Amino acid sequence: MNGYEKAISAIGGILGKYDSNQMFPVWGFGAKYGGVVRHCFQVGKSSEVHGVTGILEAYKGTFKTPLTMSGPTVFTEVIGLAAAQARSNHEKDPLSYSILLLLTDGAVSDVEATKQTLASIADAPLSIVIVGIGNADFSAMQFLDDFEKRSDPNLRDIVQFVEFRKHEHNKTSLTRATLEEIPDQLVQFFYQRGIMPQKEQWSMSKIVAEDYNEEADIDLSMDYHDDGEIVLNGDQAGAHIDNSYEAGIGALHVMAPPSASAPPSMGTAPVVAAAVVPQQQITFQVQVPPGVVAGQQLQIAHPNTGATLLVQVPAGVAPGGVFSVTA
Repeated sequence: MNGYEKAISAIGGILGKYDSNQMFPVWGFGAKYGGVVRHCFQVGKSSEVHGVTGILEAYKGTFKTPLTMSGPTVFTEVIGLAAAQARSNHEKDPLSYSILLLLTDGAVSDVEATKQTLASIADAPLSIVIVGIGNADFSAMQFLDDFEKRSDPNLRDIVQFVEFRKHEHNKTSLTRATLEEIPDQLVQFFYQRGIMPQKEQWSMSKIVAEDYNEEADIDLSMDYHDDGEIVLNGDQAGAHIDNSYEAGIGALHVMAPPSASAPPSMGTAPVVAAAVVPQQQITFQVQVPPGVVAGQQLQIAHPNTGATLLVQVPAGVAPGGVFSVTA
């Protein structure tokens, strides 16, 4: 394999592990077709190829076309296209983040134009790994690495430069050099937009109500003591419900004790009925207070019952934004 094929196999294999569907767009730059130098064109027969094997096949297929390699080395069009696609993917899926793997055997021809392009797309959900292949002078490429922070502290650093020959025979070193900056770049992008890591989704087990068994089930009928305390009958001696508990919480409504003049029912001691009144669910809106970001919890009062609810601010809702709650 030549240098490009080795880099595609090695670094593509590292980055590819983080892609869910293993479908990759492959673009070329710096080639002449019909007498015109093109700085961004599709490589391969389709807009996306499958896996690292598909990237290699698309690359090899380029040499079976009338394209001929040509300078100058211009990255701006490919970077602009990658940023546009990254933004489009992010609009469809707020958790989407893209990485552009850019392979070159020559230093960039127009450093200033490249810097301006990088500054203009620093807010895109994108990281760029530039891989230098061969023995060219890559000092200009090193300058692009982290230049955003040097030129403007408010810009997000999105570029990592890797000189392939220094790590070609050490997979661990190559992996470290490739991934060194990407986690911080990714976290910074999502954190600046209030998008927090998503919690795992747990499934709820079904609750099945079985028939009443008088030998196994507990008698939960209640009686009043003279001091007003509500006492559970049955096997739970000493268990009680304190009638000072705030009425309405949990939709449990306790009837007032019968008066002394009220006749006993069916010759038994007076009893109190406790009923769980089903609450009809309603949907209402909550505004996120200043300083609260997505993923944090808010303590709110149910607009009908006054019951305290804990709700989590959804992803993508910034301070001052509004989201719906059904309870």
